[in-house]
Amino acid sequence: MSEHKQGVVDALREPWRSMLDENPRAVRGFWVGSLVVLLLLAFADVVVHHHEHFGIDGTPGFYSLYGLGACVVMVLFSKFVVGLVLKRRDTYYDD
Repeated sequence: MSEHKQGVVDALREPWRSMLDENPRAVRGFWVGSLVVLLLLAFADVVVHHHEHFGIDGTPGFYSLYGLGACVVMVLFSKFVVGLVLKRRDTYYDD
C-alpha cells in the first residue's frame, strides 16, 4: 500500500483506537451480557407458542433466520446498487 493510502487508512482508524484502551472486564461483561440475553430470547422462542399463518413460520427460530436472510439480501443488494451508482474509475477526476 502506498504511503498516501496508508495515511488515509490510519486517519480513518484513529477514532476507533480508543476502543483498545477500554477496560477488558467491561468489554467481557458486555459480551457475556449480550450472549445471555441472546440465549434467553432463543429459549423464549422455543417456549412461546407461535400462531402460524404459512406453516413454516411456526417453527422455532424461523423469524431469526428470516431476519438474518433479509439483512444479508439487503446488504448484498445495496452493495450492488452503490457499486453501480457511486463507483468511478481511478482516473475519474484526472480527466
